[in-house]
Amino acid sequence: MRPHVKDKIISKTKYLEHVMRTVIGFNKIDKMLNPRKIDSSVIKLPHGGQVIPYFMDSLGKWRVVMVKQYRIPIKAETIEGAGGRIGKNEAIQKALARELNEETGIKLNPLAITIVFNEYAAPSLLDASMFGGISKINADMVINKNRMVSGKNERTQVEIFDLKNLLKKREEGVIKIDLMTSRLLDEIAKAVGLLVKKY
Repeated sequence: MRPHVKDKIISKTKYLEHVMRTVIGFNKIDKMLNPRKIDSSVIKLPHGGQVIPYFMDSLGKWRVVMVKQYRIPIKAETIEGAGGRIGKNEAIQKALARELNEETGIKLNPLAITIVFNEYAAPSLLDASMFGGISKINADMVINKNRMVSGKNERTQVEIFDLKNLLKKREEGVIKIDLMTSRLLDEIAKAVGLLVKKY
């Protein structure tokens, strides 16, 4: 028997809802179904995602195209894949291609993006899924390495990194990046043969 779920809105903004979620389900004890009620504070967010393009430069080194920006919640500058919110009825690859173009100026056919994961963000607190994509591109698609994009609430700068060097700095703890970006870098490393899948 499926649990019954009911949300009571506590507060709401354009992209976020804070709700009290009540779930009435059942525990099976000695072959008997017993009703069980659980209440939990939940943050509902739109689905989101990131995409990281990669290419081989003229010296044979793998490079990744990232964006650098100041993130208010952590009070620090980050490097991450281009990304953002996915519209309610927007196709995942189309949304990631749009975000990539907005933040880096790189135009891709959405079908050129390989979705490598669809994960929960933080399931004990958030009701949201995060999608990650990678795309092999040509070096000449990176029009301006120093491109700066300013929006109402964000300012991003395109950065090109040597993949091997970036992975080494992450492993040594020299840089700190978010989990989604870290996972995408590993997926690219697997795709280009720098990381062997051991499971």
